Amino acid sequence: MSSIFICGIILSLLQSILFWEKEPGISVMLFVISVLVGLIYLMYKDKKVENKKAFLLAIPITLLSATYFIYHNTLFQTTNVLIIVMLTIIMCIYATRLHVKMQELLTKAIELLAGTFESIRDVIDSLKHKFTKKEDIENEKSEKRKQILKSFIYAIPVVFIVFLLLMSADSIFANIFENIFGEFKNIFMAENFVMFCLRICIIVIFFFIFSGFLVNLLKKDTMFNSENEEKMVEIHIEKMTLNMILSILNIFYFMFSIIQFTSLFSNIHTNDFDYATYARQGFFQLMLISLINIVMIVLAKVNKGNISNYTKGMSMLTLLFTIVILLSAFFRMNLYEKAYGYTYLRLFVYYILATEFILILPIGLWILDKKIDIVKWTIGIVTIMYVILNFSNIESTIAKRNVDRYFENQEENEIDLEYLFHHTGTDAIGQMKRLLNAKDETVVKRVKEYLLQEKEELQDTKNSWQETNLSEIKAKEELINIQ
Repeated sequence: MSSIFICGIILSLLQSILFWEKEPGISVMLFVISVLVGLIYLMYKDKKVENKKAFLLAIPITLLSATYFIYHNTLFQTTNVLIIVMLTIIMCIYATRLHVKMQELLTKAIELLAGTFESIRDVIDSLKHKFTKKEDIENEKSEKRKQILKSFIYAIPVVFIVFLLLMSADSIFANIFENIFGEFKNIFMAENFVMFCLRICIIVIFFFIFSGFLVNLLKKDTMFNSENEEKMVEIHIEKMTLNMILSILNIFYFMFSIIQFTSLFSNIHTNDFDYATYARQGFFQLMLISLINIVMIVLAKVNKGNISNYTKGMSMLTLLFTIVILLSAFFRMNLYEKAYGYTYLRLFVYYILATEFILILPIGLWILDKKIDIVKWTIGIVTIMYVILNFSNIESTIAKRNVDRYFENQEENEIDLEYLFHHTGTDAIGQMKRLLNAKDETVVKRVKEYLLQEKEELQDTKNSWQETNLSEIKAKEELINIQ
């Protein structure tokens, strides 16, 4: 338990040093690495490691934390907190267990989170035990302490007089200690003292949360490590119902596929038919349908009892039609994007569609009873694609593609400057500078005003070392010559 307490104290103090009244930057990466090192060390120390391969997840976790240092994307700065926590929980579950079934993963994740707060009580009890155990030793030393205290009281006046004499004898010595006493004075001013107390409270709260999590993860008879495992919830759908749903869906998908090949994919142009408008009518719906199909196929496979050959056939057919649906969604998005430009949402659709495409192969092998852990493959593929999305520098990509599209034909193509001004930041400064070469003087004027405003804001911002961000440093360099 001592190792858990030491780790809890270190992490709680570290989070305060790195994050208190600070913007996220290199601090996130330093903290996440510290958490991972602490977790892995304690799991090995307590001999809880059953599956070393689970620690491969530490790679994407670290990479995601590094984005706070490399880029300045406010959207990912929010979502990555949740993803990093989720991946850390999954890593802990797989590291402490050789086999984790699909239905068990969510249950264990909930137990690990909920059990953290239940284990806080064990942390408090353990701390009480440590202090009460020391009472006997303290009683034996009470006489000695009294003597030390008495000596200390007698020493104070002598030390104080000598200290005053030293301060009056040397101005440099006096200035050093005046600064130190000034800091203490600032702490105990009304406003600063309240913030100081609040900071101490937060450190204590985080200590109990970190310690509770570690106790729940590592110790026996906690919610996460309870030996009395409840019977897992089994998914059961009548075979006839499942086969009927898949069969009817496949009939509709067959009709839909014929329409796609005869209209959208063939791309036959007529005067009264706007393909961009037609494409706009369905890519979000089709993306949702493809996700529903994947869920239905998974349910067919994990359904209680052996899967019949007919169900396998219908599942594979649904998977093939899902490919057509994904292609249709991708094609529609491409047409719409060329006509109306690039946004966050439209690029996210591409990544989701690409992820689904990649997932089709392992799902198909899984349906055919190949020995494949579909949960691990899904987590791996989704994690890799999410990390790639983070490192694609999406704000710069959005700006680049919109600027490229605008420069292809400046007379006809418009550029949505309002969207770029409000939805991109320092990551896109280099691409925004290209618009200073536009033929339209209004565009040049508005972009220059925007860049000067960004330059002023960056110059006024004084970051601490914890807030170090490469994107902001690079943006400052890009904006030096903007007058």
